[in-house]
Amino acid sequence: MNRYLFIVLAAVLAFAAGRGLAAADPRPNFVLFYLDDQPYNGMRCTGAPQLKTPNMDQLAAEGVMFEKSFVTTAICCSSRASLYTGQHLRRHGVKDFQTPLTAQQWQKTFPALLRKNGYRTAFLGKYAVGAPISGKVPAMPADEFDLWYGFPQMIAFKQVIDSKERYLTTVMTEKATAFLDEAKPGQPFCLIMAYKEPHGPLNYWDPQFPDPYPDTVFPLPPTMTADAFGALPKFVRESLGAQPSWLKNPDAYQQSMRKLHGYTSRADLAMGRLRQALKQRGLDKNTVIIHTSDNGSMDGAHGLNGKWLMYEESIRVPLAILDPRLPASTRGRRQQMALNIDLATTILAMAGAAVPETMQGMDLQPILRDPKAPGRQDWYYEHLFKTPPSRRPIPQSEGVRTDRWKYIRYTEPTPPVEQLFDLDADPLEQKDLAADAAHAKTLADLRARCEEYRKTLR
Repeated sequence: MNRYLFIVLAAVLAFAAGRGLAAADPRPNFVLFYLDDQPYNGMRCTGAPQLKTPNMDQLAAEGVMFEKSFVTTAICCSSRASLYTGQHLRRHGVKDFQTPLTAQQWQKTFPALLRKNGYRTAFLGKYAVGAPISGKVPAMPADEFDLWYGFPQMIAFKQVIDSKERYLTTVMTEKATAFLDEAKPGQPFCLIMAYKEPHGPLNYWDPQFPDPYPDTVFPLPPTMTADAFGALPKFVRESLGAQPSWLKNPDAYQQSMRKLHGYTSRADLAMGRLRQALKQRGLDKNTVIIHTSDNGSMDGAHGLNGKWLMYEESIRVPLAILDPRLPASTRGRRQQMALNIDLATTILAMAGAAVPETMQGMDLQPILRDPKAPGRQDWYYEHLFKTPPSRRPIPQSEGVRTDRWKYIRYTEPTPPVEQLFDLDADPLEQKDLAADAAHAKTLADLRARCEEYRKTLR
C-alpha cells in the first residue's frame, strides 16, 4: 500500500474511533422479560417444585435473585406506569385503565431516555397504560420505539395471521429474534418482552407444545381456608376477587392452576429461545437480562383471587438480574428489599445516562456487586385504583413494609381500618396485631412513617 494512503487511512480510522464510529459501543444491551401476574413463588427455584421453569431458574442461578422484590402498587396499569417512569403512583397519576402517560411524562421514561442516548429500542407485548375509551384508539407510545408490537390491556393468546392460528408469544419471539438480527455493533439496544403470561383468559394453548401439567395436583395455599377468609375485613370479603367460584370447587381449582402454570411454562420456553438467540449472535456477553412481573397474584390465598391488596402474594414478585460483565462471585440471592421503581433508575445508570430527578427508585448496582451493600429500611405501598362502576369495588389502601413489619391502612372506610402483621412470627399474615396493646408503639411509628411517605412522595 502506498505509504501516503496508509497514513491517511490510519488517520481516518483513528478519527472514527474517537467519534465512536469504528469501535463497538461498550454500554450494555438490555433485555427485560416482563411477565403479567407472576407471583414470587411462580417458579421452581422460588418454592414451587411442581413447576417447569428451567430457563427462569437458570437466569436466577446465573445472576442475582432478589428474594424481597416488590411492586409499589399491585395492578397492571399503575404498576407498569411505575416501571416505565420509576415513580410512585402518586407522582405519575395512572389510577385507572384509561389514563395514559402524557407525552411529557413519556419523555422521562427509561425507554425514551435510552433512545435519546443512542439506544435502539423495541417493545413487544402488553403495554396496558391507557385503554380504549368509547371506541377511541388508546394512547400508546408506538412511535417512540424502533420496533413496536404492543397492545393495550387484554388481548387473546390466539392470533390469526395469514389465515393461520398463531400463539401470541411465539409471534412475539419471532419478531424479537428479527430485532436481534438487525443489531449493529456500534449501537446498543433495549428489548422489552412484556409477556401476557400467566394472566388469563385461560382459553388457548399453543398447539406446538404439549400440556406440561395434564395430571399435576398443585398444593393449596395454606391460607385458602374459611377461617382465613373470615378474618378479613368485611369490605375486603365483599370486594372484587373475593372467593371466586373455583375456590369452592377443588377440581375447578386444579384445572385453573394447570392452565395458569402452563402459561408460565410457555413463557419460560420463549425466554430460553431468546437467550439462545442472544448467544448464537454473540450478544450474550454484553446484554443485561432482567426478569420480573407487574404484580403477584393471590390464586386462592386468604380465599382471594386477583391482586391489588397489600398481602405478600399480591405485592411480591420475581426479580432476577443477570449482568454478564460482573464476576461469577457476585452471583447469588439478595435479602435487600428491591422495588419495581428501582429498575428504571438502575437501567439508566448502567447505560451511563442521566437519571432524571422525577424518578424515585434507587440504583441497584451496588447490591448487584456486593451482597453486603446497604439497602432500604422500608418502603411505601399505595393502591389508589379507581374501580369501574360496573365492577365490585376494590378497597383503596396504603401502607409501609419493613423487613419485619407490615402496616396496612384501608383509606375508604370511615374511620380508616388498620392492620399490623409481624412477618417474622406470622409470614402468612393471619394474626392482625393492630388492636394489640403490646404493639401500640410499633403501630404508631409505622402510621407516622406512612403519613410521612404520603406527603413526600408526590
